[in-house]
Amino acid sequence: MSHVQYLDELVKEYLLFRGFSQTLRSLDNELKIDKDKGFRVDRLVDQVVSHIQTYDLVGLRELWAHLDKRIFAHLPHTLLPCVRKLETSILRLYVVNTIQTNKPDKLVEFFEKMAQELQSQAEWREWFILPYLKGVEENSSFAMYFTRQWQDTLLVSLHNFFAVVFQPSFLQSIELPTLASYRDEASKIARLQEDNELLRARLSALTTSDQPSLEHLVVPDPPPPSHLMDDFYNIAQEAPSSESQLKSLKTILFGLGGGLPTSPILGRRATGGAASASPQPSPIAAQAPSSNNHGGTSVFTHSVARRTSSQAPAEEKKRTRSSSVASMSSRNSGEHIPVKRLVQTSASTTRQSRSPTKIRPQEEPMSFAKVEVTSDKSSFLLLGQEEYSEHRAVVTHAVFNPSGTLVASADTDGVVKLWSPSPSPKTQSGVVVKSAVTALEWLPRGERFLLLATKAASLRLYDSRDKKTVWETGPESCPVLKDQRIMGVRVSPGEGSAVISVAPRVRPQGTSTPPAPPSLHTIDMKSLKIESSYRLDGGVVNGCIMNHNGGLLVCGCNDGSVRIIDLRCPDVIASWPAHQGEVFTVRLSPQENNIYTIGSDNRFACWSMAQTGARVMDHVLHDRAAGPFLVGVGSGGTGRSVLLRPYGPLFALHQDGEHVLTCSPSGPIVYKVGETGLEQVLQVGGHKSPVVTVDWCNALQCGTSVAAALDGSVTVATLMRQ
Repeated sequence: MSHVQYLDELVKEYLLFRGFSQTLRSLDNELKIDKDKGFRVDRLVDQVVSHIQTYDLVGLRELWAHLDKRIFAHLPHTLLPCVRKLETSILRLYVVNTIQTNKPDKLVEFFEKMAQELQSQAEWREWFILPYLKGVEENSSFAMYFTRQWQDTLLVSLHNFFAVVFQPSFLQSIELPTLASYRDEASKIARLQEDNELLRARLSALTTSDQPSLEHLVVPDPPPPSHLMDDFYNIAQEAPSSESQLKSLKTILFGLGGGLPTSPILGRRATGGAASASPQPSPIAAQAPSSNNHGGTSVFTHSVARRTSSQAPAEEKKRTRSSSVASMSSRNSGEHIPVKRLVQTSASTTRQSRSPTKIRPQEEPMSFAKVEVTSDKSSFLLLGQEEYSEHRAVVTHAVFNPSGTLVASADTDGVVKLWSPSPSPKTQSGVVVKSAVTALEWLPRGERFLLLATKAASLRLYDSRDKKTVWETGPESCPVLKDQRIMGVRVSPGEGSAVISVAPRVRPQGTSTPPAPPSLHTIDMKSLKIESSYRLDGGVVNGCIMNHNGGLLVCGCNDGSVRIIDLRCPDVIASWPAHQGEVFTVRLSPQENNIYTIGSDNRFACWSMAQTGARVMDHVLHDRAAGPFLVGVGSGGTGRSVLLRPYGPLFALHQDGEHVLTCSPSGPIVYKVGETGLEQVLQVGGHKSPVVTVDWCNALQCGTSVAAALDGSVTVATLMRQ
């Protein structure tokens, strides 16, 4: 992934050559706010350190949440404990920095904002005393975290962790664009050329010799099998050029994840003078501070074997340079920034350039041990299930906040409940609105604010911490909402604006004024003013989802089509028929390369984001996965059934992008997404009435799901991935 920055420069060069100046300016602006930092390890570590030094807790949490969703979610599940413990150590470093720089207000602010999330974690229990404890640096329970050794080791471990997880072997589930795979193609061509040279040499030896024999054939030893290779052999190619920096980056955070065996190659030593010059891996270990008996978490480092580069013969260099495609990778260069230390900052920093090392076919490093994901029914286990029964009407929504500590559920009577799902469901607060709730969404950058919309076209922002309404708007103050009903709401990633889908309300017969057509409105979250409006021709947006930067909006419409709208214009840039009937729910894959939809035809489909309209997969779901949902009204002999339109999501994706949670008449069902269809993995069950909406929280190590049914019951299920 280190070559992404070089690809950005190539795209800029092409845009400049074609004269696309506006596109070039847009690209520059988006690169400035790119949270991935071009997948440059040094820049990401610098960004983490910057957030800590400037006491930007919100920015630090947003950056980690972004990496968790885009990168860490695709790692083998055995590495999840490492990710969580790294996150704990970074937050502790933030706390230590506030104490070392004498910022008690920032320390108190940290525990106020993080108390709800950290109070249930055993490793943080003793840390809540820090605002009231004097002489913290001399306390035996916390003294280790104030040492330079612990801080430096943590930052080096963070650097090495990023360097490893950005390797393609670890991110195999992420489908890279064709342009980003040029390095693999160049390596493949180089290997083919090496094989051709070897075959030519063998052919020449056989044809020129009077007595051909196997002695003339020079065949390299086959590489050892993958299970004998070092698990950390494939260290990042962003290696610094200097020997001193090479030694400083030979520690790696890994061991606490468990599950991956240690390679016997780590125990090998080179013997003899010739062996010392050969590119054999050698173990270099870095010692990390160990955890004490008071709940302190150690910074986890692991010995790592790295192959040192040796000088190749002149003929091999000449053959390597003969490949024009392979030489492209040598143009990719970057800079290494030494790890910063908190409080004590160095007077000057030196930067050293580096370039990726070309790898010969027989010297190509092996990838990490792969963790196979099975598709049998044992890949998920149901650990427990509890019921939340505070609603008396049909529940339209049940959604987790970003951290998974709260669930917001709403029903057709306009009752909204906020409750904690663990250790047992417990109501925290609630609010009552005028009509049925048609949209419910947590603001993405925090765990505090909840945006809810109603069938009467009212929009309200609720503060879950202070338990009060921040602002409310409706047809009286916003004319575009008059005689309309809100079908869906989606908040931009920056929380500066929200997109509202509206449709005309049913008007009584005899009304002369024609209803306003279905449309999308972008509203400013602070001023509550309409920024832009867009009318759809012949379609009502039932559900929508934004991409990671808020530039594109993917809409599922009641005419059965899927539309992709560029919100910067705004304009429809792609549209295609997806279902026979209405499209109820749309979702993007974690890599944002596929679109998942479910429609009233009871079909689940996957579409390509790059080749819009190209169907990747289509599957007929079980009965009543997408309705129809019939609700009985009235009593006695006047009772009748009314068709209920689903407003909440009918399916939810797991963070791995390979599993989906769907509704069913008896409880949610987990499927594995394959190339040709879905395969049932687990039937969660737990409901006596049809489930109408589901959600899946992936913030915790054990995935927690919620499912709401027609009878008003909501169940919380804890699902563990094996």
